Amino acid sequence: MTLAHRLGGLTAALLLTASGPALADPSLSVLLKPSRMDEAKGQGSLEVEMRFSELPATAGAPMLSLPIVIANTATVAETLTGLTATDADGEVPLMVRDDPAQGLVWSRHWLAGRATRGPVVVRYTAPVDNTPPKRGSGPPYALRTEGGGVSGVGNTFILLPEEEKVRKISLSWDLRALPQGSTATSSFGEGDVALPDGPADQLASTVFMAGPMKREPAIVSETGFSSAWLGKPPFDPAPLMAWTNRLHGWMSGFFQDKSVPPYRVFLRYNPINAGGGTALTRSFLTTYGADTKGDSLKGTLSHEMVHTWTESNAGQWYGEGVAVHYQGLLPFRAGLLSPEEFLEDLNDTARRYYANPLNDTPDQEIAPRFWEDTRIRVLPYDRGGLYFAVLDGRIRRATAGKRSVDDLVLEMNRRYAAGQSTDDAAWIELVVKELGEDGRKLHQAMLAGALMLPESDDFGPCFTRTTAEVRRFELGFEPKSLVGTTKTIRGLIPGSEAAKAGLKDGDVVTYAVAMDGVQGDPAATLTLKVTREGRSFPLTYLPRGETAKVYQWTRKPGTESLKCAY
Repeated sequence: MTLAHRLGGLTAALLLTASGPALADPSLSVLLKPSRMDEAKGQGSLEVEMRFSELPATAGAPMLSLPIVIANTATVAETLTGLTATDADGEVPLMVRDDPAQGLVWSRHWLAGRATRGPVVVRYTAPVDNTPPKRGSGPPYALRTEGGGVSGVGNTFILLPEEEKVRKISLSWDLRALPQGSTATSSFGEGDVALPDGPADQLASTVFMAGPMKREPAIVSETGFSSAWLGKPPFDPAPLMAWTNRLHGWMSGFFQDKSVPPYRVFLRYNPINAGGGTALTRSFLTTYGADTKGDSLKGTLSHEMVHTWTESNAGQWYGEGVAVHYQGLLPFRAGLLSPEEFLEDLNDTARRYYANPLNDTPDQEIAPRFWEDTRIRVLPYDRGGLYFAVLDGRIRRATAGKRSVDDLVLEMNRRYAAGQSTDDAAWIELVVKELGEDGRKLHQAMLAGALMLPESDDFGPCFTRTTAEVRRFELGFEPKSLVGTTKTIRGLIPGSEAAKAGLKDGDVVTYAVAMDGVQGDPAATLTLKVTREGRSFPLTYLPRGETAKVYQWTRKPGTESLKCAY
């Protein structure tokens, strides 16, 4: 060993001695303790304890945060109780600062009243309340109770540090107050688990469920598919979850996933947006209503499962459009949907899109108006899905069937996994490579709001394009009336179905139905609970206006012996 090496080693040893022992990686342990749930009142609570190995904050600096509203869903930020933070010097006073109430997300921030030192313990109690949300439709994130248990998504009740630090994170449960035999699960696994090392904000996209759960399959593996639900849905979820399990295996092969990643489906009751759902970390949360039939959820389950393998940095037109394109097509190819079921899924999308009077809204206007009007909200889904169908048909014709939009999506997946660019520009590059400048023009037209109309035979050899007539969705008043906690009718349209039913400007209303679903079903009525001059009463009407011609696809005669999948 040279003198230089010996001196270098001595210097390193002296520096280590001077600075003390090397610090361990920062950690966070989360303990969730549900109370006994009052099933009759639909209420309970969830005690949360968070132990940080250190949580540095100077006096007046943001220390913790939680959205007040996220995607039109209220959280416990304004209703939690007993919030305390303690460190090596005792209790840390907390001050509150709220963001302006605007956009898709605005948050409450808790500021440190003094500088923190050493480990920090945060404790509080989150209320569990099944009261229908006053804000109306939104993702099914909020805490609720069913069957004596509790479930929710972290973004509505887990306070997070305002940092991007990588931590070692553990999750544990105290289920002593729940019914005998209760168990717990989350997006990251069964019971007490260690999360992957990473920032604490991964807890925000985590589903949590605990109680006397039902499971499919009955024996849960830490890899592959599993599902969980509480209470008694109006249908038997087991056959539907077995179908979803088979689809998950087939999609894994289609998207060339060599691993067997865990994928969990959580089912919950939803009083407002039944049948909807949301994709979250390693999992999907889907919902049902009092009259939901199991088969009606297949499209939603398939749609959200597609998101597992189609992450990108492209716009919502890509993320939701590609999921709509594949939600019926992949189960159809897998033999898990009949040609008639595939056709029904396709025509539901086509009917809602072609009857939508706002279907020419440019893509850049969608995000600012997303929650104010269901007709705007569905455009990334409907227009995006039909754009992929148009593109698929053009690629197949240009290559004599040798290539399809599948090849482009799989390449986007490969690039995303490799950390390469998968934004709008990357997608356009792939499209231009296939179709030249015509591909770029098609994409620009889609973003500008041009009508996306697949050719008659773009959905395989068994189907052909036709037309039908349907009445357009029309609330009969200004859609913004349904935004916010208090929903006051404005801009009532004289002669509309709403006006004929007796609705008036100034009426305060609530509703308990999925507006996106009502828009898609020409026969669906809308019931509003109206409060006027101190009295409340229900008002039901068919939210439809003028008749419009829409494109649909139908089965070709004589194709009974053909293999219809394409």
